[in-house]
Amino acid sequence: MDISAILKIINITGTPQRVLLELLENGPQGAGYLAKKLSLPRPSIYDALHTLEERGLVVSQEENGKSVFSANHPDRIAEIIDTSREKLETAKEEFSTLVPKLLKSPRITEPKIQMFTGKEGCQQVMRDILWYEDIETYTLWPVEKMLDVLTPEFMEWHNKKRVKQGMSLKSLRKAADKTIVEKYPFMDTKPEDLREVRFLPRKIDFSMSYWIYGDKVAFVSAGKELYGFIVQSKEFVEMMKIHFNILWEQANS
Repeated sequence: MDISAILKIINITGTPQRVLLELLENGPQGAGYLAKKLSLPRPSIYDALHTLEERGLVVSQEENGKSVFSANHPDRIAEIIDTSREKLETAKEEFSTLVPKLLKSPRITEPKIQMFTGKEGCQQVMRDILWYEDIETYTLWPVEKMLDVLTPEFMEWHNKKRVKQGMSLKSLRKAADKTIVEKYPFMDTKPEDLREVRFLPRKIDFSMSYWIYGDKVAFVSAGKELYGFIVQSKEFVEMMKIHFNILWEQANS
């Protein structure tokens, strides 16, 4: 990522970006010289300089009765990036509290079926689960295969978020996954994990997983196809719960 892309992220684009890059590359200059160098009218240069000064990216000083502008220390860009990150995190947290209310609006239409592909798409399916709080959820989960697809780092993060949001979990696993906790402790069934696990008979093998939550069911393929999809339907959720409960009764603790 170059400096132009970084400036774009912090909303320094167009003429302000061109002016700042010129000052960073060639040092202090007057507004008139900048206008000629960049082939832009003086009013546009002054507007850009004003924008940059407001954000502390450019400083001015008088030399022989004329204003000369120079780029501030590069640390200022780093400070703006840090501030932007903090604001985005705050906005993300506040927005998450608004989502349930927004979803109740009659003007919001959420697709009944959403499709995703690739590893990032499968992770996006999993992120959707974390919009909920204080609910019981249910999974059919081939642990080792899903860790290969979603990565242990992602699943450890996902598990922490799930627990923090008070989402309990009943999980059906393959018999072959009984020792997986030794390698990945975050897949354990300690009380603080809010997770109850049962193991299906060894003859039952599968690579597709599902996760029932709220009025949705998320599916992720851990096979070669590498895709996921979310179905939103109360009737479908009830049917999948029947399927889950039948398998749960056949499984071993």
